[in-house]
Amino acid sequence: MNFRLTAVLFGSIFVLGLVLLILSFTGGEKTSTDVILEELAATKPEQIDTVEFERDGGAKLKLVRDKTNKDAWEIVEPYKAKADSAAVTELVTALLKAKPTPIKGQLPNMATAGLDKPGLKVTLRHGERFSTANFGHVVPLEKVVFVSTSARPKRPMAVSRASVESLFREPNKDGAAGDLAKWVGDFRDKRVFTAETRGAGDDVIGVTLKAKGKTLSLVQPPSKGWKFADPKDWGDADPTGDSAPSPGTFTGVRPLLGALTSLQALSGADFIENPTPQDMEKYGLAANSPERIEVKLTNKDKVETVAFIGKKDDAPQPKQPGALPQTGKWWVQVQGQPGVIRANGGDLSGLTGVIENPDPLRDRNLLTVEKARIDGLDLANGAVKLRKVGGALAAWKLYGYPSAGDPQVATIVDVDRVINTLTERRTIKSFPAPNEANFGPGSLTLKVWVDGFEANTDAKADPKAEPKEKGKPITLTFGKVEGDLVNVKRVLADGSTEFFMMPTKIKLGSSPDPVDVLQTVNKTRLDFLDRDLKTFSSTNVAKLIVQGVVTFDLDREAKAEGSAGDLVFRFAADARGPAGQVYKKGDQADTQTVLGMLDFLATTPTVTRFVDETPTPEKLAEYGLGTATRLRVTVGLKGTAPDDKERVYEFGKETADPNFVYAKVGGKAAVFTLPKFLYDKFPTADLRNKLIFKINPAEVSRIEITGWGHVFGKPGELVFEKNKEGVWVATKAPTAGYVADTNRVAQFLKMLENLQVRSFTNDNVMEPKHKLNDEKELFVVTLANATGGHHMHLRLGGPADANGTTLYAFTNRVPDGKPIITVDAAPFKPYKEGTAAFAK
Repeated sequence: MNFRLTAVLFGSIFVLGLVLLILSFTGGEKTSTDVILEELAATKPEQIDTVEFERDGGAKLKLVRDKTNKDAWEIVEPYKAKADSAAVTELVTALLKAKPTPIKGQLPNMATAGLDKPGLKVTLRHGERFSTANFGHVVPLEKVVFVSTSARPKRPMAVSRASVESLFREPNKDGAAGDLAKWVGDFRDKRVFTAETRGAGDDVIGVTLKAKGKTLSLVQPPSKGWKFADPKDWGDADPTGDSAPSPGTFTGVRPLLGALTSLQALSGADFIENPTPQDMEKYGLAANSPERIEVKLTNKDKVETVAFIGKKDDAPQPKQPGALPQTGKWWVQVQGQPGVIRANGGDLSGLTGVIENPDPLRDRNLLTVEKARIDGLDLANGAVKLRKVGGALAAWKLYGYPSAGDPQVATIVDVDRVINTLTERRTIKSFPAPNEANFGPGSLTLKVWVDGFEANTDAKADPKAEPKEKGKPITLTFGKVEGDLVNVKRVLADGSTEFFMMPTKIKLGSSPDPVDVLQTVNKTRLDFLDRDLKTFSSTNVAKLIVQGVVTFDLDREAKAEGSAGDLVFRFAADARGPAGQVYKKGDQADTQTVLGMLDFLATTPTVTRFVDETPTPEKLAEYGLGTATRLRVTVGLKGTAPDDKERVYEFGKETADPNFVYAKVGGKAAVFTLPKFLYDKFPTADLRNKLIFKINPAEVSRIEITGWGHVFGKPGELVFEKNKEGVWVATKAPTAGYVADTNRVAQFLKMLENLQVRSFTNDNVMEPKHKLNDEKELFVVTLANATGGHHMHLRLGGPADANGTTLYAFTNRVPDGKPIITVDAAPFKPYKEGTAAFAK
């Protein structure tokens, strides 16, 4: 026998011995899978149709899957009851996934593991196939439970406690699995009512409450709100009720249903399986108990659940691990289910009261509609016609008066105020008997359309045409006022009519200020005219004409001026200012003053109030408008649409309040009021150009400065010239060795570029008070360009005010032939002190 053959024989003997060793441990059973329920290894949780429990001693619990609803489970042994389907599914899933887990040391024998007489057997079935797990001791230290199975009845295995946690009532306890495992009450459906009452898809379509011989019944017909079925003819019930109702009251159907459907057991201990007649009396659930309330809920599938609610259980209850917080315990019996439930729930103390008097549940909303769906309003007995048009970019517009410019954009704030007033919650105070006598002459009628108009999809249709009505409106009539209440008649689109009384003043939302309801529904068209005047950009202005108490005509030059690209406006004709200023044709107007006037018109105007939508010529004259217009401002625009080339503003007389003036805009007849300061901007404007050095610093090549007499004893001269490299150099200086700092010289030029007249004096010639020839105060600046032309001259003198914040100045750059001006002293202070301000 060679070496290779010997090795093969020994290898074969080793493998055979290993197999025999494995079989000795497994009792000759089939090869292990990786899950403990081997017979159902490939089975999915949804395929399991039966779960059976058996305790040591013979007690049994059996759950079966509902054949009509595969997601539902039912307890069939020891009695019939609805099961907590989620709890059962969780357990089935856990058992099908459970796997053996290693532990420190050796596995105990069957007796030590508590498996010789297991405390609990759990069997899962899928048709004819089944698998059983036998549970022995639970060992917290190892965090395992010992099991054997129908596939390996003689082999103890350890399974992670966490993997089968859904089998046990309490965590972290040791002992026999049969004592710790969940039982019948733990797997019962803990909800008293299974219907959902939250959100738009409410499951409940009917609720009936009975107590002490009285009945309250509410129904929800398809696509309609909640209505009273008993008492009859009570109309609508409020779906939501008060946002903060008084304790022990129900003012809305949903809070009522929410309180009922919140009833549920918190644990298996809350199920009392075999109450005695004495217990039923104690719980207030005996047939003759005065506390017993019968509740019947009907869901959308017409399935009814009947429960009886008894007394409140005020005894303190031990907290169950993982249980929901307790808000109140009530004794409840569900018809068709065994025993009694100590159910946790909300405050149900108001049930008896709302059955005896359902009035708080009545719908006290004048309009219960979605605000966004309201697309039409007729107010003030039809005098105001508002329609929402434009699809996704919908806007409210006024219709009915083409002569006034309709359709016109309506101010959304005022439309919203009307809608908010009509839809404010629970404004109805009482429901009087119908009496048409309360709605005689003087009554106010308004109409509200909800999705009431056809969308205009025809591209050829007249965009100004009023939308076509497709549905009937809700009609509200406000009639006789009785104290602080007003009678209201509401006729819905289907013709149903109800009568109410509501306050004449109500609060909207959290606003502290009350709204006068009758004033709101009786607003005029003037209240809805858009108060925002059409805006424009100052950069689009090409021309400005002012006519009236002052008259001037300005054209904007196409080319900007200066390094900042400032706009330039020049007089198109000779004109005179409010204080006699003379403006010559071609003179440059002060840019900042012109832009200041334009900016006020472009961005500020908001109508204070409209006073007359279609004034006659006589009324216009009374307002100081029309042919008697006090001041007309015309703004010519460029770069705008062809039909948007001009804005015209007319200002008239002061109103009774002198802080406002009458006004109107070109192309529209309506007269309104504006703040008087807008008007004042124009007749008081001084348009003389305040910019002294109208330069671009880059074009300046020579700077001559004379001054510093207080330093040198007499005026010294400093000359800067720009070389080919663009660097400023001193070509003449009052001291030897002077070197200019090019950056400081450039900063000085930048200051001169922005220098403006502080005030214009009426002085035509130099006077001693100006100190323009005083050698100690004198400071003269002359600028020239590269060609030697473009000379600009400024001579500074002494202080023009007691504080020295301004200086007298003489310049050849000021219009109107009055060269004596004042300028701010601060910018010149470092330069007047000495030549060092320019030096390195």
